Amino acid sequence: MRSVSPVVGGAEFGVAGIETDVVSQSLILSRILDVGGRTGAVSLILPRAGIEAAAGRFRASDDGLGDIGFGAEVNLFGAPALPREEFRAWTPEPFASIHFIATAPTGTYDPDRRVNVGANRWSLTSTLNYSHTPDEGATWLEAYASVSVFTDNDDAPGAGGRLSQDTLVQFEGHASRNVSPDLWLSADLYYATGGATEIDGLALGNAADTLRLGAGLGWRLGALGQILFNIDAVVAKPDDQPDGWGLRLTWARSW
Repeated sequence: MRSVSPVVGGAEFGVAGIETDVVSQSLILSRILDVGGRTGAVSLILPRAGIEAAAGRFRASDDGLGDIGFGAEVNLFGAPALPREEFRAWTPEPFASIHFIATAPTGTYDPDRRVNVGANRWSLTSTLNYSHTPDEGATWLEAYASVSVFTDNDDAPGAGGRLSQDTLVQFEGHASRNVSPDLWLSADLYYATGGATEIDGLALGNAADTLRLGAGLGWRLGALGQILFNIDAVVAKPDDQPDGWGLRLTWARSW
């Protein structure tokens, strides 16, 4: 989720002490490509989410299809495009890639609702990553830097005005280690800054400055693909920003 907490429909509209639960699922279809001898891919991201928010007597919820995303990425060095048979025998080495994800305002949206699954705006996120392995893939040290920009929502819920958001910058760090050929563990760090929102030029004072720590595991299931499980929680934030934690379960399979 690339947003600033609290979510739109909470403290941004004068509701203090809000608690928000978000359950989301995404189907991601990717096609691996040979881009001038480098590994690349294009992706279609189909999300669905349910949001429930509460603060005192205030209750709001929404459930439906989210904003469709379109992704493109290409390796910069270290991961050549190879046939599947050669890739299986390839010795992992450090690599870097660049990624782009654009989201379109296709999700369910009603300006009369206090919370919405859809954002009613476009966004573009660019990410640069570097992955280093000192021992041919048994250990990975990875760094990601992302910048997200947003168009305005000209029909903000409950406000009747224009909601705009500053650029959001995010950093990630991951350290993972193979426990066996089919099982690995990771330690994760996430930091977000910026992304403050305004309604008709009125600053809402909700810029991100949040550090989250987490852990994860991955398990290869042979022909069934692989399962990834991650958990993280906020460990440092401004006093006026909410606490939060998240769980993520991912199943990935190639054809």
